[in-house]
Amino acid sequence: MTALHPNSYELIRPLLLGMDIHLIGRSILEKQTPAQIFVDNHEHPKALFVQAGHRYILAGDSEIDSFNLGIKQMFANVIYPRAVAAGLEGFAVYYDSAAWEEKMEALLGDKEIIHANREYYACKELKHKWQDFMPEGFQLQMVNADLLANTGLKHLETLKEEMTSERPSVDDFLAKSFGVCAIHENELAGWCLSEYNADGRCEIGIETTSDYRQRGIATALTLAFLEHAFSHGIKEVGWHCFKRNESSAKTARKAGFDKVCDYKSYICLVKA
Repeated sequence: MTALHPNSYELIRPLLLGMDIHLIGRSILEKQTPAQIFVDNHEHPKALFVQAGHRYILAGDSEIDSFNLGIKQMFANVIYPRAVAAGLEGFAVYYDSAAWEEKMEALLGDKEIIHANREYYACKELKHKWQDFMPEGFQLQMVNADLLANTGLKHLETLKEEMTSERPSVDDFLAKSFGVCAIHENELAGWCLSEYNADGRCEIGIETTSDYRQRGIATALTLAFLEHAFSHGIKEVGWHCFKRNESSAKTARKAGFDKVCDYKSYICLVKA
């Protein structure tokens, strides 16, 4: 396996766009998301292995033994030890076809893995008003530098952690992403953030803090997010969730998202 230089990313466009429900692929191609990309052949790649933050992606031909051996060695000697050192509970592996499922145990060795069922939803138009769902006593505010300057705001550090879950820094988020939050008195009740903005699309990341759940805040935040997104050039917003997370799927549907497909991913559990 060989590392692919960013100048050669166009060579892997067909491979990444073969799993286009994951907008991270387009974001990588636009060099908006930092990534390490390895291919079987740097001139005519038939398979790729991508590391972008806490996500790993497999795409293309799953039957190239020498390439798969390189992936296995990287998981064993670099990725897993690094995850242990960082104190991670696990990391996710996504793939473009069921053919990779037969290889996964071999690639990850003796590590404990979970095969997770997931769902993807999408929304292309605003169908409701957020004002109809936001409870009284809550204020809507954009996630911006002014908000972050309010150092006395409860849960602010947790929000910053979420801002950097898919971005390398808070500043990078402020420059390339956007989000909305709900505030009650001097406490963040929840937030909705954009992820992987690319090609007129973005994906959504949403959280309601524990004291404010089951009040309609998540739906209100999602609708406020959609209103802002569609008024600023976004044509489609994506929503990923675990199939077992019925509350997440329910919020998506309530906010006007339509289910696109089911898919699977792997979670590799990390144990020190």
